[in-house]
Amino acid sequence: MATSNPKRVLVPVSNPLGGIRTYMLYNFKPIERAGYHFTFLAPAGHALDTFRSDWSDCPETEFLSFAEGESMWRAIHSALKSNRYQLIHSQGLRAGTEAAIGNYFAKIPHLITLHDVIVPQNDVPGKMKWLKKRISEFFTKRATVIIPVSRDCSENHLAHFSRWKKGPCRIEVISNGINVKGLLESRECFRQSGRPGIRNELGIDEQVVLGGFFGRFMPQKGFKYLLEALSELARRGFGHDRFRLIATKDAHGYRDETIRSVAERPEVAPMVHFVEPVADIAPLMSQMDVLVMPSLWEACGLLAMEAMVLGVPVIGSDAIGLREVLHDTPSVMPPKENYLALADAIEKYINHPFTNQAKAFETEAQQRFDVVTAADQLLDIYQSL
Repeated sequence: MATSNPKRVLVPVSNPLGGIRTYMLYNFKPIERAGYHFTFLAPAGHALDTFRSDWSDCPETEFLSFAEGESMWRAIHSALKSNRYQLIHSQGLRAGTEAAIGNYFAKIPHLITLHDVIVPQNDVPGKMKWLKKRISEFFTKRATVIIPVSRDCSENHLAHFSRWKKGPCRIEVISNGINVKGLLESRECFRQSGRPGIRNELGIDEQVVLGGFFGRFMPQKGFKYLLEALSELARRGFGHDRFRLIATKDAHGYRDETIRSVAERPEVAPMVHFVEPVADIAPLMSQMDVLVMPSLWEACGLLAMEAMVLGVPVIGSDAIGLREVLHDTPSVMPPKENYLALADAIEKYINHPFTNQAKAFETEAQQRFDVVTAADQLLDIYQSL
Protein backbone atom coordinates (compact mmCIF):
# COMPACT_ATOMS: atom_id res chain seq x y z
CA MET A 1 0.00 0.00 0.00
CA ALA A 2 1.48 3.34 -1.01
CA THR A 3 1.63 6.00 1.69
CA SER A 4 2.49 9.66 1.48
CA ASN A 5 4.06 9.48 4.95
CA PRO A 6 5.25 6.05 6.10
CA LYS A 7 5.54 7.27 9.72
CA ARG A 8 2.11 8.77 10.36
CA VAL A 9 0.07 7.14 13.12
CA LEU A 10 -3.71 7.38 13.51
CA VAL A 11 -4.69 7.60 17.20
CA PRO A 12 -8.41 7.02 17.92
CA VAL A 13 -9.36 8.11 21.44
CA SER A 14 -12.83 8.39 23.00
CA ASN A 15 -11.92 11.03 25.59
CA PRO A 16 -8.48 12.71 25.41
CA LEU A 17 -8.47 13.91 29.02
CA GLY A 18 -7.33 12.59 32.40
CA GLY A 19 -4.93 9.68 32.52
CA ILE A 20 -5.20 8.98 28.79
CA ARG A 21 -4.17 12.55 28.00
CA THR A 22 -1.21 12.22 30.35
CA TYR A 23 -0.22 8.91 28.78
CA MET A 24 -0.23 10.34 25.25
CA LEU A 25 1.74 13.44 26.22
CA TYR A 26 4.35 11.45 28.15
CA ASN A 27 4.81 8.71 25.55
CA PHE A 28 4.06 10.29 22.19
CA LYS A 29 6.20 13.42 22.48
CA PRO A 30 9.47 11.39 22.60
CA ILE A 31 8.18 9.22 19.74
CA GLU A 32 7.33 12.38 17.77
CA ARG A 33 10.96 13.44 18.15
CA ALA A 34 11.98 10.03 16.79
CA GLY A 35 10.31 10.83 13.47
CA TYR A 36 6.70 9.68 13.88
CA HIS A 37 3.77 12.03 13.41
CA PHE A 38 0.34 11.64 14.96
CA THR A 39 -3.21 12.24 13.82
CA PHE A 40 -5.61 12.18 16.77
CA LEU A 41 -9.22 11.23 16.08
CA ALA A 42 -11.73 12.02 18.84
CA PRO A 43 -15.29 13.32 19.36
CA ALA A 44 -15.65 17.03 18.65
CA GLY A 45 -15.91 19.20 21.74
CA HIS A 46 -14.10 20.84 24.63
CA ALA A 47 -11.97 17.79 25.48
CA LEU A 48 -10.44 17.65 22.00
CA ASP A 49 -9.96 21.43 21.90
CA THR A 50 -8.13 21.32 25.23
CA PHE A 51 -5.96 18.43 24.10
CA ARG A 52 -5.15 20.19 20.81
CA SER A 53 -3.49 23.04 22.74
CA ASP A 54 -1.05 20.54 24.30
CA TRP A 55 0.47 19.96 20.85
CA SER A 56 1.05 23.54 19.74
CA ASP A 57 4.80 22.83 19.69
CA CYS A 58 4.36 19.94 17.22
CA PRO A 59 3.31 21.43 13.86
CA GLU A 60 3.11 18.01 12.15
CA THR A 61 0.40 16.82 14.57
CA GLU A 62 -3.12 16.64 13.12
CA PHE A 63 -6.61 16.37 14.60
CA LEU A 64 -9.73 14.76 13.19
CA SER A 65 -13.13 14.90 14.85
CA PHE A 66 -16.55 13.39 14.41
CA ALA A 67 -19.88 14.78 15.54
CA GLU A 68 -21.85 13.55 18.53
CA GLY A 69 -24.07 10.70 17.41
CA GLU A 70 -21.74 9.71 14.55
CA SER A 71 -20.19 6.25 14.73
CA MET A 72 -16.53 6.33 15.67
CA TRP A 73 -15.71 3.29 13.57
CA ARG A 74 -17.13 5.02 10.48
CA ALA A 75 -14.90 8.05 11.10
CA ILE A 76 -11.90 5.73 11.47
CA HIS A 77 -12.84 3.80 8.32
CA SER A 78 -13.17 7.07 6.41
CA ALA A 79 -9.76 8.27 7.64
CA LEU A 80 -8.07 5.04 6.59
CA LYS A 81 -9.31 5.48 3.02
CA SER A 82 -6.71 8.23 2.59
CA ASN A 83 -3.93 5.59 2.71
CA ARG A 84 -1.85 8.01 4.83
CA TYR A 85 -1.46 5.80 7.88
CA GLN A 86 0.86 2.88 8.37
CA LEU A 87 -0.08 2.33 11.99
CA ILE A 88 -3.13 2.72 14.26
CA HIS A 89 -2.66 3.18 17.99
CA SER A 90 -6.02 3.17 19.80
CA GLN A 91 -6.40 4.45 23.35
CA GLY A 92 -8.71 2.35 25.50
CA LEU A 93 -10.89 -0.70 24.90
CA ARG A 94 -13.80 1.21 23.40
CA ALA A 95 -11.64 3.10 20.89
CA GLY A 96 -9.75 -0.13 20.20
CA THR A 97 -12.96 -1.97 19.37
CA GLU A 98 -14.19 0.84 17.11
CA ALA A 99 -10.81 0.98 15.35
CA ALA A 100 -10.72 -2.79 14.90
CA ILE A 101 -14.12 -2.60 13.19
CA GLY A 102 -13.07 0.33 11.00
CA ASN A 103 -9.80 -1.44 10.17
CA TYR A 104 -11.37 -4.85 9.51
CA PHE A 105 -10.71 -4.79 5.76
CA ALA A 106 -7.80 -2.33 5.64
CA LYS A 107 -5.74 -4.54 7.98
CA ILE A 108 -3.27 -1.83 8.98
CA PRO A 109 -1.06 -2.81 11.96
CA HIS A 110 -3.08 -1.89 15.04
CA LEU A 111 -1.99 -1.30 18.65
CA ILE A 112 -4.48 -0.96 21.52
CA THR A 113 -3.37 0.50 24.85
CA LEU A 114 -5.68 -0.49 27.73
CA HIS A 115 -6.09 2.30 30.31
CA ASP A 116 -8.64 0.81 32.70
CA VAL A 117 -9.73 -2.42 34.33
CA ILE A 118 -13.09 -4.18 34.20
CA VAL A 119 -14.82 -4.43 37.57
CA PRO A 120 -18.54 -4.72 38.46
CA GLN A 121 -18.78 -0.96 39.02
CA ASN A 122 -17.04 -0.28 35.70
CA ASP A 123 -18.36 -2.99 33.40
CA VAL A 124 -19.68 -2.64 29.86
CA PRO A 125 -22.67 -0.27 30.10
CA GLY A 126 -26.26 -1.08 29.19
CA LYS A 127 -27.98 -4.36 28.49
CA MET A 128 -26.64 -7.46 26.72
CA LYS A 129 -23.20 -7.10 28.32
CA TRP A 130 -22.18 -10.63 27.40
CA LEU A 131 -22.93 -10.05 23.70
CA LYS A 132 -21.17 -6.68 23.68
CA LYS A 133 -18.06 -8.24 25.21
CA ARG A 134 -18.04 -11.08 22.69
CA ILE A 135 -18.34 -8.61 19.80
CA SER A 136 -15.51 -6.52 21.25
CA GLU A 137 -13.41 -9.66 21.75
CA PHE A 138 -14.05 -10.86 18.19
CA PHE A 139 -12.74 -7.64 16.66
CA THR A 140 -9.98 -6.68 19.12
CA LYS A 141 -8.30 -10.09 19.02
CA ARG A 142 -7.41 -9.18 15.41
CA ALA A 143 -5.32 -6.24 16.62
CA THR A 144 -1.57 -6.63 16.16
CA VAL A 145 -0.53 -5.80 19.74
CA ILE A 146 -2.60 -5.16 22.88
CA ILE A 147 -0.71 -3.16 25.50
CA PRO A 148 -2.03 -3.20 29.09
CA VAL A 149 -0.45 -0.50 31.28
CA SER A 150 0.13 -2.91 34.19
CA ARG A 151 0.22 -6.64 34.92
CA ASP A 152 -3.00 -6.26 36.93
CA CYS A 153 -4.63 -4.63 33.91
CA SER A 154 -3.46 -7.49 31.67
CA GLU A 155 -4.70 -10.29 33.95
CA ASN A 156 -7.99 -8.49 34.47
CA HIS A 157 -8.73 -8.20 30.75
CA LEU A 158 -7.61 -11.74 29.94
CA ALA A 159 -10.13 -13.00 32.49
CA HIS A 160 -12.88 -11.33 30.43
CA PHE A 161 -11.39 -11.81 26.94
CA SER A 162 -9.84 -15.28 27.09
CA ARG A 163 -9.72 -15.62 23.27
CA TRP A 164 -6.97 -13.00 23.19
CA LYS A 165 -4.64 -15.72 24.48
CA LYS A 166 -5.05 -17.62 21.19
CA GLY A 167 -4.26 -14.61 19.01
CA PRO A 168 -3.63 -13.49 16.40
CA CYS A 169 -3.04 -10.50 18.68
CA ARG A 170 -0.15 -10.57 21.12
CA ILE A 171 -0.19 -9.11 24.61
CA GLU A 172 2.75 -6.95 25.71
CA VAL A 173 2.57 -5.25 29.10
CA ILE A 174 4.27 -1.84 29.15
CA SER A 175 3.96 -0.45 32.65
CA ASN A 176 2.90 3.15 32.82
CA GLY A 177 5.44 5.78 33.78
CA ILE A 178 5.67 9.47 34.59
CA ASN A 179 7.77 12.42 33.46
CA VAL A 180 10.33 12.26 36.27
CA LYS A 181 12.57 15.00 34.85
CA GLY A 182 9.69 17.44 34.44
CA LEU A 183 8.32 16.65 37.90
CA LEU A 184 11.63 17.31 39.63
CA GLU A 185 12.26 20.49 37.63
CA SER A 186 8.82 21.79 38.57
CA ARG A 187 9.43 21.09 42.26
CA GLU A 188 12.76 22.90 42.12
CA CYS A 189 11.23 25.92 40.36
CA PHE A 190 8.63 26.18 43.11
CA ARG A 191 11.28 25.94 45.83
CA GLN A 192 13.30 28.75 44.24
CA SER A 193 10.28 30.95 43.52
CA GLY A 194 9.85 32.11 47.10
CA ARG A 195 6.09 31.72 46.83
CA PRO A 196 4.24 31.04 50.11
CA GLY A 197 3.35 27.42 50.73
CA ILE A 198 -0.09 25.96 51.24
CA ARG A 199 0.34 26.01 55.03
CA ASN A 200 0.87 29.78 55.03
CA GLU A 201 -2.03 30.35 52.66
CA LEU A 202 -4.42 28.35 54.82
CA GLY A 203 -2.94 29.24 58.20
CA ILE A 204 -2.11 25.63 59.14
CA ASP A 205 0.37 25.06 61.97
CA GLU A 206 3.59 23.18 61.18
CA GLN A 207 2.72 20.51 63.75
CA VAL A 208 -0.45 19.52 61.88
CA VAL A 209 0.00 16.61 59.45
CA LEU A 210 -0.97 17.53 55.87
CA GLY A 211 -2.55 14.79 53.79
CA GLY A 212 -3.26 15.14 50.08
CA PHE A 213 -6.11 13.72 47.98
CA PHE A 214 -5.79 14.72 44.34
CA GLY A 215 -8.20 12.42 42.54
CA ARG A 216 -11.68 13.20 41.34
CA PHE A 217 -14.64 12.48 43.61
CA MET A 218 -15.90 9.68 41.37
CA PRO A 219 -16.72 6.41 43.22
CA GLN A 220 -13.60 4.74 41.83
CA LYS A 221 -11.32 7.08 43.81
CA GLY A 222 -12.88 6.15 47.17
CA PHE A 223 -13.22 9.72 48.49
CA LYS A 224 -16.26 8.87 50.60
CA TYR A 225 -14.22 6.24 52.47
CA LEU A 226 -11.56 8.84 53.19
CA LEU A 227 -14.16 11.24 54.57
CA GLU A 228 -15.57 8.49 56.78
CA ALA A 229 -12.02 7.77 57.97
CA LEU A 230 -11.63 11.46 58.90
CA SER A 231 -14.86 11.27 60.89
CA GLU A 232 -13.50 8.23 62.72
CA LEU A 233 -10.18 10.01 63.38
CA ALA A 234 -12.01 12.98 64.88
CA ARG A 235 -13.94 10.57 67.12
CA ARG A 236 -10.60 9.15 68.32
CA GLY A 237 -9.24 12.60 69.12
CA PHE A 238 -7.26 13.18 65.91
CA GLY A 239 -9.25 16.14 64.64
CA HIS A 240 -8.29 19.28 62.73
CA ASP A 241 -5.56 20.15 65.23
CA ARG A 242 -3.73 16.93 64.29
CA PHE A 243 -4.59 16.25 60.63
CA ARG A 244 -5.79 18.29 57.66
CA LEU A 245 -6.68 17.04 54.18
CA ILE A 246 -5.95 19.08 51.06
CA ALA A 247 -8.30 17.99 48.26
CA THR A 248 -8.64 19.40 44.76
CA LYS A 249 -12.14 20.61 43.99
CA ASP A 250 -14.45 18.48 41.91
CA ALA A 251 -17.69 20.42 41.58
CA HIS A 252 -19.46 17.63 39.71
CA GLY A 253 -18.52 14.94 42.22
CA TYR A 254 -19.31 17.13 45.23
CA ARG A 255 -22.96 17.17 44.17
CA ASP A 256 -23.08 13.54 45.28
CA GLU A 257 -25.28 13.60 48.37
CA THR A 258 -23.29 10.89 50.19
CA ILE A 259 -20.02 12.79 49.80
CA ARG A 260 -21.47 16.17 50.67
CA SER A 261 -23.30 14.93 53.76
CA VAL A 262 -20.11 13.43 55.23
CA ALA A 263 -17.86 16.35 54.22
CA GLU A 264 -20.20 18.80 55.97
CA ARG A 265 -20.31 16.96 59.30
CA PRO A 266 -19.18 19.31 62.10
CA GLU A 267 -16.19 17.15 62.99
CA VAL A 268 -15.10 16.63 59.35
CA ALA A 269 -15.55 20.06 57.75
CA PRO A 270 -12.66 21.74 59.67
CA MET A 271 -10.33 18.91 58.59
CA VAL A 272 -10.82 19.34 54.81
CA HIS A 273 -9.57 22.18 52.63
CA PHE A 274 -10.70 22.23 48.99
CA VAL A 275 -8.29 23.91 46.57
CA GLU A 276 -8.48 24.61 42.86
CA PRO A 277 -7.22 21.85 40.52
CA VAL A 278 -3.73 22.45 39.14
CA ALA A 279 -2.20 21.38 35.84
CA ASP A 280 1.21 20.90 37.49
CA ILE A 281 0.88 18.76 40.60
CA ALA A 282 4.55 18.81 41.72
CA PRO A 283 4.55 22.07 43.75
CA LEU A 284 1.40 21.10 45.69
CA MET A 285 2.28 17.41 46.06
CA SER A 286 5.78 18.15 47.37
CA GLN A 287 4.27 20.12 50.27
CA MET A 288 2.24 17.18 51.53
CA ASP A 289 3.33 15.08 54.49
CA VAL A 290 1.49 12.08 53.03
CA LEU A 291 -0.60 11.22 49.96
CA VAL A 292 -3.80 9.28 50.63
CA MET A 293 -5.23 7.14 47.79
CA PRO A 294 -8.27 5.10 48.93
CA SER A 295 -9.01 3.91 45.37
CA LEU A 296 -11.40 1.05 44.63
CA TRP A 297 -9.52 0.25 41.42
CA GLU A 298 -6.86 1.68 39.13
CA ALA A 299 -5.30 0.52 35.89
CA CYS A 300 -1.98 1.92 37.12
CA GLY A 301 -1.68 4.46 39.95
CA LEU A 302 0.20 7.37 38.36
CA LEU A 303 -0.47 9.70 41.28
CA ALA A 304 1.24 7.29 43.67
CA MET A 305 4.25 7.18 41.33
CA GLU A 306 4.45 10.98 41.34
CA ALA A 307 4.33 11.09 45.14
CA MET A 308 7.10 8.50 45.56
CA VAL A 309 9.30 10.23 42.98
CA LEU A 310 8.96 13.41 45.07
CA GLY A 311 9.72 11.52 48.29
CA VAL A 312 6.18 11.86 49.67
CA PRO A 313 4.91 8.90 51.75
CA VAL A 314 1.85 7.10 50.38
CA ILE A 315 -1.10 5.50 52.14
CA GLY A 316 -2.91 3.70 49.32
CA SER A 317 -5.48 0.93 49.24
CA ASP A 318 -4.73 -2.61 48.13
CA ALA A 319 -6.93 -2.07 45.05
CA ILE A 320 -6.13 -3.70 41.72
CA GLY A 321 -3.66 -1.60 39.73
CA LEU A 322 -2.62 0.49 42.74
CA ARG A 323 -1.27 -2.48 44.72
CA GLU A 324 1.11 -3.24 41.85
CA VAL A 325 2.60 0.27 41.97
CA LEU A 326 2.92 0.22 45.78
CA HIS A 327 4.38 -3.27 45.99
CA ASP A 328 7.93 -3.36 47.37
CA THR A 329 7.88 0.32 48.40
CA PRO A 330 7.70 1.97 51.85
CA SER A 331 3.98 2.65 51.31
CA VAL A 332 1.13 1.41 53.53
CA MET A 333 -1.78 -0.50 51.94
CA PRO A 334 -4.97 -0.75 54.03
CA PRO A 335 -7.80 -2.83 52.49
CA LYS A 336 -9.98 -0.97 50.00
CA GLU A 337 -13.52 0.09 50.99
CA ASN A 338 -12.59 -0.13 54.68
CA TYR A 339 -12.67 3.28 56.31
CA LEU A 340 -11.75 1.91 59.74
CA ALA A 341 -8.55 0.34 58.37
CA LEU A 342 -7.82 3.59 56.52
CA ALA A 343 -8.30 5.56 59.74
CA ASP A 344 -5.92 3.14 61.49
CA ALA A 345 -3.27 3.74 58.79
CA ILE A 346 -3.57 7.54 59.01
CA GLU A 347 -3.50 7.46 62.82
CA LYS A 348 -0.39 5.29 62.74
CA TYR A 349 1.26 7.74 60.34
CA ILE A 350 0.40 10.70 62.58
CA ASN A 351 2.05 8.95 65.53
CA HIS A 352 4.90 7.31 63.61
CA PRO A 353 5.50 8.97 60.20
CA PHE A 354 7.64 7.05 57.70
CA THR A 355 8.98 10.20 56.07
CA ASN A 356 12.61 9.07 56.20
CA GLN A 357 11.84 5.78 54.45
CA ALA A 358 9.97 7.64 51.70
CA LYS A 359 12.85 10.07 51.22
CA ALA A 360 15.33 7.21 51.05
CA PHE A 361 13.20 5.51 48.37
CA GLU A 362 13.01 8.65 46.21
CA THR A 363 15.98 7.82 43.97
CA GLU A 364 14.81 4.26 43.36
CA ALA A 365 11.31 5.51 42.57
CA GLN A 366 12.74 7.93 40.00
CA GLN A 367 14.45 5.05 38.22
CA ARG A 368 11.55 2.61 38.52
CA PHE A 369 8.75 4.90 37.32
CA ASP A 370 10.48 7.01 34.65
CA VAL A 371 8.33 7.16 31.51
CA VAL A 372 11.49 7.11 29.36
CA THR A 373 11.56 3.33 29.81
CA ALA A 374 7.94 2.93 28.72
CA ALA A 375 8.36 5.29 25.74
CA ASP A 376 11.42 3.35 24.57
CA GLN A 377 9.50 0.06 24.76
CA LEU A 378 6.63 1.57 22.81
CA LEU A 379 9.00 2.97 20.18
CA ASP A 380 10.53 -0.52 19.78
CA ILE A 381 7.08 -1.89 18.96
CA TYR A 382 6.43 0.91 16.48
CA GLN A 383 9.70 0.22 14.71
CA SER A 384 9.09 -3.54 14.65
CA LEU A 385 5.85 -2.94 12.75
